[in-house]
Amino acid sequence: MKLINRRFGVILTGVLILSACSDTNIGQLTADVAPTPRKTAVWLSAEGIDAETADELAAVGVDQLVVRRGAILLSEGAPVVQLLPSPPVEGPIPTAVALDIPHPVSKDNVDAADAVWAALEIDFGNSLPSEIILDFPELGEGTSEFVARLAGQSGLAVIPILRVSQIETELGQAVAMAAHRCIVPLFGPQNDDLRGLDDLDTQPLSVRLVSLRDLGVRVRVAVSLRPRTEPTVDDWAEDIDALTDETAAEIKRASTLDRSFLTKRPLMWGGQSFGPGQTIAVAWVDAARLGLYLTESHRTILPEVEGWDLVSLPPPGSNLGLDREELIGYLGGEGPGPKIEVRLERNGRNLTVRLANTSVFRSAITGYGNWIQVEIASGALVATSRGSFDRVILGSMDRGEWRPNPSGGPDAVRFVETYVAPGEELQTGSIRLPSSRSRVTVRWQIQLSDGSAVTGVAK
Repeated sequence: MKLINRRFGVILTGVLILSACSDTNIGQLTADVAPTPRKTAVWLSAEGIDAETADELAAVGVDQLVVRRGAILLSEGAPVVQLLPSPPVEGPIPTAVALDIPHPVSKDNVDAADAVWAALEIDFGNSLPSEIILDFPELGEGTSEFVARLAGQSGLAVIPILRVSQIETELGQAVAMAAHRCIVPLFGPQNDDLRGLDDLDTQPLSVRLVSLRDLGVRVRVAVSLRPRTEPTVDDWAEDIDALTDETAAEIKRASTLDRSFLTKRPLMWGGQSFGPGQTIAVAWVDAARLGLYLTESHRTILPEVEGWDLVSLPPPGSNLGLDREELIGYLGGEGPGPKIEVRLERNGRNLTVRLANTSVFRSAITGYGNWIQVEIASGALVATSRGSFDRVILGSMDRGEWRPNPSGGPDAVRFVETYVAPGEELQTGSIRLPSSRSRVTVRWQIQLSDGSAVTGVAK
């Protein structure tokens, strides 16, 4: 995939346009607020999307794509519309455009909506977007009238992005009512993709949206999917498995983000080189955590939640947060927990166990929540090697409850893994049983980031 790099400037109705032609065939949406099922919108990066991926997203219920197209600059003179090249967007899903309005809209700027639409209409041509999304870092006295005026001129839904602290103000509420709906950033790592994710971020969703409760405004809940790291590494970084190796780094729960890793040796991660003693802080969204966000949104009655905006589509391949395949699978009803397969291999008194995550989903990062446990009915076993797991702990199942480090001979052993990655396969070290006829029970637990667990048992 490549960006369209053709750019030209034209002057129309006093508006300077920096634009690129778009050949995307996009559906049209009127500004009427109709009672429709909740919408799932996925935002795209500048790389756009190919037809195969678009078909996959359509098949799992994605209703709309969103592309960022630039900014609208309003001043005392003529407004300036600065449009980035339209990324290639293939496939059947209607596409909206998002534009930043970085400065407050004054009462004197309201009429500029006519000129702005005249400029946008030239760029859109016959391929009108499904809606226009406007991001307002600051609100002005004319913002609500500008939104209504642009909607009237275009015949399209014009939807403002308003952070929680904005919808608590009279200006913000007026803007939301003028549009009949709004997008509110509410979940995910705090980064440049969405403003205001730290506004009352520890409060329940009902508290953060209470300002809109009685206004008849519909809300789209925006979730930031892009992970965040300190220091910043390449874009979506890479899978975190390399950092959870106990020989590579020590996990710190006290962190400026979700977790921190104190490196023990030189390593490469996220396209950067780290030396011993450096701290890497990370925050991410996986399928289980996304499920928590959507469930809380789904249960909100007032204001009415109209849908979700997922910002943005992950790139292909292994990532710190959601993989693209993981997101598509989750939206299609799979997951959010790993699919675990366990195989026992016995040779006389010797036993090894293989555990495979055959899915694209992942576990939580935990020191004790991910394990496979081998128990015997009588006698004592011997296990000294952790195999490919992170740790091995001898224990006992006295009275049916696990107790580590027993005083007598161990009749159980746990192999602990800090993080089970998508597609990962693990093998225990060799376990010496009392006899070749010893009865063996194998249990496993994989913890998820939403607090739930995947469990199983084999004999």
